[in-house]
Order: sequence, then structure tokens, then C-alpha cells
Amino acid sequence: MEKSSKKTCSIVGCDNDSKRAFATTRIAESVASTGLKVKDMRSRKIYLCQDHWKKVKKVFKKDTKAERMRWGH
Repeated sequence: MEKSSKKTCSIVGCDNDSKRAFATTRIAESVASTGLKVKDMRSRKIYLCQDHWKKVKKVFKKDTKAERMRWGH
């Protein structure tokens, strides 16, 4: 069987198709910092559409800067 169901963005009020998926524990803090609300915080993954990922990416990059420095990036 082929799984053809598309995931939608996890942000409240958005029904766009998701482009990125993250573990909730990894990205929840960055999403909250941008002022966006997630539909279900109990889910394991947060799905973000292109528009919301652009907003969250800037904060996420700042939040993970120390971690990326350890990797040498």
C-alpha cells in the first residue's frame, strides 16, 4: 500500500502542506519564541510549512548556535 496522505502544518490556523518535520522536544522552544502556537504539543513531531519554517529558522539558528559551534560549522 502506498501512503499518500500529506501532513499539514502544525501551527494553529494554518492548513498548508508541511515542508519540514522536527521532533517536538528539539524545536518547541524556538516555535514558542516566535509567538506561534502549535495545535497539539503532545505530539512527537511538529510539522512546519515553508512560511512558518522561515520564521522559526531564524530563532532556531540562534538557539542552536553553541551546538553548531561544537560541530565546527
